[in-house]
Amino acid sequence: MIVPLVSSSVVGPLGLAHLPRLWCKILLHAHGELPEGYRYGNGGFDEKVCDAIGVDRDALVAFVTEERPTYLAFETWVRSHATKLDDRSISAWNDVVSSANLPEAMAVERRARFAIPDGTHAGAVLLNDLDDWDAFHGAFTRSTSSGT
Repeated sequence: MIVPLVSSSVVGPLGLAHLPRLWCKILLHAHGELPEGYRYGNGGFDEKVCDAIGVDRDALVAFVTEERPTYLAFETWVRSHATKLDDRSISAWNDVVSSANLPEAMAVERRARFAIPDGTHAGAVLLNDLDDWDAFHGAFTRSTSSGT
């Protein structure tokens, strides 16, 4: 299993936050490599980015699953299928991502788990990144410590 380390804050040439992560997660799922518990097109930012730019989520997931495109080919597909891909929509979406917070209980758990002091900025993207990095570290150190 491969933990998707591409952050929701990352953008490609289209300038859309989370789009590279969505592509990565769907591609990992298509290859049977996405760890259990990760979304790949439904719910959360995955679904919200599709709604924000007017792309049919099911068609997007099917395209990546079936065609397994490079990232740039994926963006080309998005350009040709999105109905709201103007600067205003992109900026509004990126603002959503950068200002998002996790549900309170999840945020409290992660802040405690990662010993993040109160008053420290820790929005949804950072807390999700830390969770991914922690999962990657755990998987990587388990596999390297066993001699593989």
